[in-house]
Amino acid sequence: MDWLIQSAGVGIVLTIFADVYLTVLYPRNSYDTLSLRLSKWIWGIFRQVSHLPPFKSKRVLSHCGASLIIIVVVFWVCSLTLGFALLILPALGQGIQASQGETPTDFATAFYYSGFALTTLGVGDLVPKTALWRVLTILEAAMGFSVITATITYLLSVYSALNRRNTFALSLYHRSSNTANTADLLVRFKGFGRFEMATQEISSITRDLLFLLESHHAYPVLHYFRFQQPQYSLARIAFISLDLVTLIKTALHPQVYKPLLTSSAVTELESGSLDLLYQVADSFLNEQFLDQPRNQQDWREWYFKAVKKLQQQDIETVDDLEAGADHYVALRNRWDNVVVALAHYMDYSWSEIAPNV
Repeated sequence: MDWLIQSAGVGIVLTIFADVYLTVLYPRNSYDTLSLRLSKWIWGIFRQVSHLPPFKSKRVLSHCGASLIIIVVVFWVCSLTLGFALLILPALGQGIQASQGETPTDFATAFYYSGFALTTLGVGDLVPKTALWRVLTILEAAMGFSVITATITYLLSVYSALNRRNTFALSLYHRSSNTANTADLLVRFKGFGRFEMATQEISSITRDLLFLLESHHAYPVLHYFRFQQPQYSLARIAFISLDLVTLIKTALHPQVYKPLLTSSAVTELESGSLDLLYQVADSFLNEQFLDQPRNQQDWREWYFKAVKKLQQQDIETVDDLEAGADHYVALRNRWDNVVVALAHYMDYSWSEIAPNV
């Protein structure tokens, strides 16, 4: 029976250590780690609580990201303590003894000893008496110190990436007239009339998008930092980036602005935006959220409004606007439902993500 208890303890320790390794030291959210599953589960609880009558406020959701970090760290520490406690339990009274009096052999004592060893505090009332348990005590303390140190580093990295994500989101927000109006953003790229500086601006946006993608790979918990202001949302960032490149490819005159349309900057923005959207969706969304029917007539109306705004700024547009609208709808069909699903998953309404668009 003792070997079964100790085997369970070893299994818990190895599982949690692997989870810490994959989350902190080899962070790619393609792995379905325990911490990622826990994050999704906690986010679901926060969403449900935010709709309960006593709260009925999305302000609750803004605390989810920070709470998740605390919960995950506590989960790691408690699980490691439990695993080592199961390993230690059969040794109480033999390999590990009380310094004075009779040695308690209950689970609470094993958990107590394990907790103090893991947090490197050490205790004097229980001491290892054999070489094996002295080595295991040192090993637990070393593992505890490593996990605590790695967690602190992870925390600093998460908030650094979060700050950069928010800065990028605010940049897009202000560039698009404090809305998600990509026509306004495109007008600002016009320069002296031929979009001379547009490729640099678009490349800058793409670099921030790719950094954002890698940040979400490295720190999946970033996804659950959901602020009340929709301009910080990943759905808003994805919409602006994708609608911008879709307008460029369907509304601008193909001969007049050929250097822009065929530039690597536009190609990179499109592929980078789609890559970010699909990879995030693959990690966090399910079919329930992706099955969101949309009215394509609204897209056409938005396209004609955008084209009118471009024409008012002396930007030459495609000759056949109906064909341009068809092209716009076809391209938007590739990504719109995923952006809507992402917004829904993070509990944003579409009017918050793209007002009047």
